[in-house]
Amino acid sequence: MAKQQSLKKNLSLQTAYQILSTCIPLITAPFLARTLGAAKLGVFSFTNANALYFIRLSMLGTVNHGTRIVASVRDDNDALNKKYTNIYFIQLITTALSVGLYLIYLFFICKDNREIAAIQMIPIFGCFLNVTWLFIGLEKFSFTVVRNFFIRIITVSCILLLIRQPDDLWKYTLIMALGTFLGEFVVWITAPKYARFQKPSRGEILQNLKPILILFIPIIATSFYHTMDKTMLGFMSTNEESGFYYNSDKVINIPIAILQGIGTVMLPRITNLISSGRKEEGNRLFLLSLEGVGVFSIALSCGIAAVSKEFTPVFFGSGYDRCVGLTIALAPVLIVKSISSSLRMQYLIPNQMDNIYIRSVFAGAAINVIFNSLLIPRFGAMGAVIGTLAAEITACFVQFLHIRKKISISIVLVHCAIYLAFGFVMIAAVRVIANYIDMNALIKLILEIMIGAIVYGILCFVYWKATKNDMYKEVFETMIMGFARKNKKIRTN
Repeated sequence: MAKQQSLKKNLSLQTAYQILSTCIPLITAPFLARTLGAAKLGVFSFTNANALYFIRLSMLGTVNHGTRIVASVRDDNDALNKKYTNIYFIQLITTALSVGLYLIYLFFICKDNREIAAIQMIPIFGCFLNVTWLFIGLEKFSFTVVRNFFIRIITVSCILLLIRQPDDLWKYTLIMALGTFLGEFVVWITAPKYARFQKPSRGEILQNLKPILILFIPIIATSFYHTMDKTMLGFMSTNEESGFYYNSDKVINIPIAILQGIGTVMLPRITNLISSGRKEEGNRLFLLSLEGVGVFSIALSCGIAAVSKEFTPVFFGSGYDRCVGLTIALAPVLIVKSISSSLRMQYLIPNQMDNIYIRSVFAGAAINVIFNSLLIPRFGAMGAVIGTLAAEITACFVQFLHIRKKISISIVLVHCAIYLAFGFVMIAAVRVIANYIDMNALIKLILEIMIGAIVYGILCFVYWKATKNDMYKEVFETMIMGFARKNKKIRTN
């Protein structure tokens, strides 16, 4: 029971932080859209995407492998120290290699916006200090959440105080880069409280190197359809198109971060259950979490599509009308990407099914490159949207084909189809409100969001109650019991 409460606490902390992360771009994105403009944001998007390749080279598959290993040995201090030391030693070597390669890129390959590209190097240096995987494996989410909260507040404050015109792009890039570096520094200086360095072992290093490299393969492949779209837009289209895509992609990825946070919490817990011989309990958690991700990703995706017409001008201001269609077209990515992330983080990686993970992302990467090459020159940002959606669907489908042979998830898919129907009803209700009510744009947008949430929530509640779905117990009964305990405590005092 204590562990289950700990899991709920970690989920609550991670969700609270991701909600904070959601609220912050709601402040900064419209501010930056107005102060920097689409072209400058396109420059940031392009240079940041290029730097991300080197960051991924620095980390290889360390985050997923390190989390998995730490979670499996966290009850043995000696084993934990040994594993931590040897995995981190690999990370130091790969980061040094990455820094050297980026310097070559900066001085001999990069021709435009070199000043911005140079600033983007700071997070690559931060990889020397990035041991977040230790805290995730130990399920020490309270520390990481508090750290991220304060750094986010500092970052936002600096953006609002210092960014005033398009020429301040270098300031914005520096603020974002230093925020990332500071977060990693705080984690690094705290790590010795939980794990200490020992003398590295060549045998242990080689033993960890293989799975790290294996997990790096899908990460670099994934970058083709998570980052390559921005790179290809930068080369094959205009800065304005890159800026439009950057903003639309941000709107979709804000809620995705919330849902992927669930996988971050569940990965070490399910890994620990499997390593201790409690696989059935791990499978039960996986299926429950998968349905929960389906419920909320469908709600958010359909909600964003429903209000995009009113949301875009309120959020980004004038001149971003093209983002309306891009956001609607990207909305399904939220569902597919969230489910795919759950399959990967909560089943494939904990069960060491890395080969399936690799196949799925390579299939998605191939589809993405083909679609982008054909469509971006003709359709610009919309071509990148179509390529991203096709890639995500492909990767998710490949994962599903293999997982269904190991565990039955058909009932979850049936439930998700029902939730999708509820989402379409929500869209219809919102559009009726939008077409028949004429009022202040912001108030109208808030009313649409409220109507959509109420309609979807009621439909889910009635369905869960009528079918005695486990989601009713996990969502509503837990809330009601918590409220009752709180009131009882107040009356007792």
